[in-house]
Amino acid sequence: MLNHRLTCLILQWTIVLSLVTTLPVEAADPPSAVGSMLTLLKSGRVPEQRLGAIVKLICDRGNEHDLKFIFDQIVEDGNWPTDLRSSSLQQLSDASTTRNLTPAGDLSAITSLIGSKEQSIRTTSIQLAGQWKVASAFDALRKIATSESTQPNIRTSSLSAMAKISPEKTNSLLKDLAQNGKSFAQRSMAIQVLALIDVESAATFASQALKVAGQRDDPAALLDGFLDQEKGSIVLAKAIEATPPAPDTAKLALRHMFSIGRTDPELSAVLSKIAGIAGDPKPPTKEELAALVKEVNEQGDAIRGEAVFRRQDLSCMKCHAVSKAGGQIGPDLSAIGASSPIEYVVMSVLDPDQAIKEAYTTRVVITTRGRIHQGLVADRTANALVLRDATGKETSIPIDDIDDEVEGKSLMPKGLVKFMTHAEFIDLAKFLSMLGKPGDYAVRSTQRMQRWRFLTDVPQGLIDEVPTLSTFEDLVLRASTWESIYSRVNGDLPLREIVEKTSQSVVYVQGELKVATRGKIEGRLNSVEGVTLWIDDELVEAGKEFEFELEAGLHQISLRLDTELRQSDVLNLEFHRPSGSKAEFAVVDGQ
Repeated sequence: MLNHRLTCLILQWTIVLSLVTTLPVEAADPPSAVGSMLTLLKSGRVPEQRLGAIVKLICDRGNEHDLKFIFDQIVEDGNWPTDLRSSSLQQLSDASTTRNLTPAGDLSAITSLIGSKEQSIRTTSIQLAGQWKVASAFDALRKIATSESTQPNIRTSSLSAMAKISPEKTNSLLKDLAQNGKSFAQRSMAIQVLALIDVESAATFASQALKVAGQRDDPAALLDGFLDQEKGSIVLAKAIEATPPAPDTAKLALRHMFSIGRTDPELSAVLSKIAGIAGDPKPPTKEELAALVKEVNEQGDAIRGEAVFRRQDLSCMKCHAVSKAGGQIGPDLSAIGASSPIEYVVMSVLDPDQAIKEAYTTRVVITTRGRIHQGLVADRTANALVLRDATGKETSIPIDDIDDEVEGKSLMPKGLVKFMTHAEFIDLAKFLSMLGKPGDYAVRSTQRMQRWRFLTDVPQGLIDEVPTLSTFEDLVLRASTWESIYSRVNGDLPLREIVEKTSQSVVYVQGELKVATRGKIEGRLNSVEGVTLWIDDELVEAGKEFEFELEAGLHQISLRLDTELRQSDVLNLEFHRPSGSKAEFAVVDGQ
């Protein structure tokens, strides 16, 4: 009996083994650094609030098969919530950018995401189709790029993606748009992308478009296409020299270059000549510098100089902060006048390259594909170099894609004085020399609101009357059309600047207060005329001094200002801790 059972068992195992050996064998995925995380994710037992962190970890460290699983979950609408799908797509884009890593297998499903109704998913999917060079997405991208109803930024992204997928098929479309576009903006968009694949042809079309540009046509996007290419600015300079634009167009082009910290000598020289602007001044001699310093001390006006510093065309506040409000690219200038001799201040404006602090020396990177990137080093890892340009934009460059990397000069453009009169330069130097000294230009010592945002596109209903709570929540708190603006050094926010920008006498501004410890806080306004104030979504009865209590966290301080009802043309708002309060808080500064 025992022998019979043993014989049966052996026979059964023989049959099983013969079946297994005849089944097709799937190649095992290579070992993964995030195998345990992926197993946990596949189990479906991850709490929703932890999904984003786990997906990021997988995209940061996983292999191409791990990324394919993430991609498949994004494609299956309904698997993950919309915000997670959107952020996960961005993580895949980051993996492609920083690690040159693409999900394994067929990626044609990206086409379905390109047609998504969710703007964030659609935008990132268009970029990924180009990064991954998904050929099957070409026709869908072409449809988007050639539709008149498509937003300009989406059209540009679609054309860029098409150019990466098939430069040959995209070339003729770009040339047609560059020559026969219905507007300067449309031609610029095509030229910007054409510069990626045919810089010589793009330069010819660019010079033709700039020659017929109107006074209000912005050449920024067109120029960026060439500034991003190795020797692109040189090629464009030659084309512009042969077919010059109007002087005002040349001035706008120069302003844009300086605003992003670019002073490419060949292009700058050609545009300066056409614009009728003198070349870069020679550094002053010792005697000339002494004369300038004397003039600054005796004739300079700090009030006028601050107005020069705040001018949009000079872009000073894009890079520099004063009292911690403003750009975070260059050094904070709050104390420069108290800490540096006036000779240093004058020379820093005339020739920024002579006095560069190590932390603010740029790096210039040329990639294996001929792209050029310039900026301050924001981060460097084993996989990528991150550069931050003069506008604050960060670009991640895979280490394997870097062909050459050299030390650059100051991110502050040399030749900035081209756009100033001599008197304006003297006033600006005076203003800078006063920063940090006792008086109106002292370093801020109170929790005074310096960094604001203003609503750029205010619906008529918000102008006509104070909004109801629901309207305020929908059209103000949830609005996306906010733009940064900064108070003067003394804390005064010039409302006239906002009125000029919005062309509306009723303006909405917003600051932020970060509370570390709950407690009572006192606010002080310079004037309550025409003011309606909200803290988060609560309407506050505000006098010149008002008290409120806040929980720990980030809070929005929003104001509606009817400037026609105000005698003061500035807004000044400070916060203090009342006696007996345990509140710990700070205004939110920055850009």
